[in-house]
Amino acid sequence: MVTSSEPLVLNAIGEHTATVIIVHGLAESCHTWAKHVEHWRLNGTMDHVKFILPDAPVRPLTVGQGATRQAWFDILYFDGSSESIRENEDVDGIEVSKGYIQRLIQAEIESGTPSERIVLVGFSQGAAISILAALTGDHKLGGIVSLSSWLVRYKDFESLLPEENPNRQIPILMGHGIDDRMVPVGLGKQSFEDLRRMGFSPSWEVYPGVGHETCEDELEDVEAFLQEQLGSD
Repeated sequence: MVTSSEPLVLNAIGEHTATVIIVHGLAESCHTWAKHVEHWRLNGTMDHVKFILPDAPVRPLTVGQGATRQAWFDILYFDGSSESIRENEDVDGIEVSKGYIQRLIQAEIESGTPSERIVLVGFSQGAAISILAALTGDHKLGGIVSLSSWLVRYKDFESLLPEENPNRQIPILMGHGIDDRMVPVGLGKQSFEDLRRMGFSPSWEVYPGVGHETCEDELEDVEAFLQEQLGSD
């Protein structure tokens, strides 16, 4: 059984002119990232930004023998290798979550936010869904941040892209901890190279001594990226 809840919405403090959708990782929740948002807001540079933090549904995981976790898609098999991640995809779950994020984007556009003023930020599973949702979608977005993640549906990803892709020039920041044992840094780098081969221009940052987690330097890089794409007021 899969259960889900409504997104956590942190409205802009000042005049709302941009929106950031933050998609958390496996076994996290929207509240994992709410604390980071509050830290960024202490600097007073993102008062104009509304943050939407969706919650992944609670679902049984195959690798956990049915144990339930918040997850954007099932983990069918994992032995620590990049191959086990890439070759055992829950395509149905991935597509459902992609559609959900795309509907959040559509709703935000319909509420009056220009699509170019919407940025997606994701960690792990959440970043995998964010990249897929953004690059296969119909709207030109303001940017993507992908942390500790990889390219899902890599075998047919290119065929899923719109013929006239509105996000061909979209700014993409990809970050990864060098000591990540859940999503190997090599898989993240390969995904970076795959996107470059497809004609995108992502940037790639690695963080020494960091595992499958964020760190202060990475969060500062994310904050700087958001300020660069969305301004500071």
